[in-house]
Amino acid sequence: MRLVVLDDDESIAQFMANVASGRGWDAHAVTHEDEFQALVRAAPPEAIVLDLQLGASDGIEQLRFLHSLGYRGAIVLMSGFDGRVLAAAEAIGNSLGLTIVAVIEKPARAARVRDVLAAIEQIPAATVSPAASAPRAPRSVSPNDIAAAIDGGRMELHLQPIVSAAGHAVTRAEALIRWRDPEMGLVSPEQFILVAEQDAGVIDRLTMWVAETGVAQYLRLAALGSAVQVCINISGHNLRSLDFPERMAAVLARMSAPPGAIGLEVTESTAMHDLDTTAAVLTSLRLKGFPIALDDFGTGHSSLTALRRLPFSAIKIDKSFVGELETSNDSLMIVRSVIRLAHDMGLASVAEGVGTAGAVRRLTELGIDGLQGFYFSGPLPFEGFATWLRQWRSRV
Repeated sequence: MRLVVLDDDESIAQFMANVASGRGWDAHAVTHEDEFQALVRAAPPEAIVLDLQLGASDGIEQLRFLHSLGYRGAIVLMSGFDGRVLAAAEAIGNSLGLTIVAVIEKPARAARVRDVLAAIEQIPAATVSPAASAPRAPRSVSPNDIAAAIDGGRMELHLQPIVSAAGHAVTRAEALIRWRDPEMGLVSPEQFILVAEQDAGVIDRLTMWVAETGVAQYLRLAALGSAVQVCINISGHNLRSLDFPERMAAVLARMSAPPGAIGLEVTESTAMHDLDTTAAVLTSLRLKGFPIALDDFGTGHSSLTALRRLPFSAIKIDKSFVGELETSNDSLMIVRSVIRLAHDMGLASVAEGVGTAGAVRRLTELGIDGLQGFYFSGPLPFEGFATWLRQWRSRV
């Protein structure tokens, strides 16, 4: 695997490269932006370590360059600034569609670098491909485009495993939708989900397609001897439709699937609109046997109200806290408090964005129930997930 390290301090760049070389990587240390860009253009590496403070320019400019190139490899951000600056830069990288797998505060320790590299080595090649391709000019999409993609079979459902902290069994996976368009290529959910939500008919069709596809994938996995609950995200429109619970139950009945085949995930911002109707819909879903997780916990201003008023069965701790677990005492305290809160309320706790062995160890010590992130696997197409699951269970 190839690694390119960009840091304007030659000694630090070479240190990072030496640690990677010690693990068998083909590592290149560079100190100038022009040399960095030339290397990445010529042969995109599997991973990049990018310092955010580069003298003449900064790491944000390089993130924009990687976005323009269509880079799909793993990116590690590094800085001597405090964790809040790193978190802001990570959010920018994520908003550009880049794969930010870890952040490292300077001075970097060799053990921390090795943990991050080990996590990258665990990522299946199908998930993070370094190959850059000429980006297609983005165009706006319409609800009609989305409906046509559903009808034309161009939507895909990828699965990302959720691993239990105790024993590392895989009993759940989050379903993430992908749209592969012949003209636009792989259209990101950020580009079309909000558009779909503006049309009640389209977002309803999309949700029911995800539910039916998720049940079908559950049944296929069960036939292979690996029954894994498929967890799907539901929209605000679904939560305002009083007949939604009955239609979800009908999907399970029609496909002869058990109640536990499908789990539901709801973000706080979605749940807090029209709270009375949302409470009625979620309560009905729970009564019909659907587990419901509060997703991205901690990123909104009404998380505790949502927990008090709505019948959740699990809390998913947002990756912005989990990613800083090893470098920010504030994030550590927040994660510890959320896990304790979940357990005190009788809820399961799941950490999103788990990227390193160190994070796995710390979260397990804190009593987390489930782990999700690139340390284990990114989202995979069904066949890739089935293969990964078979290999994982042979090791555990």
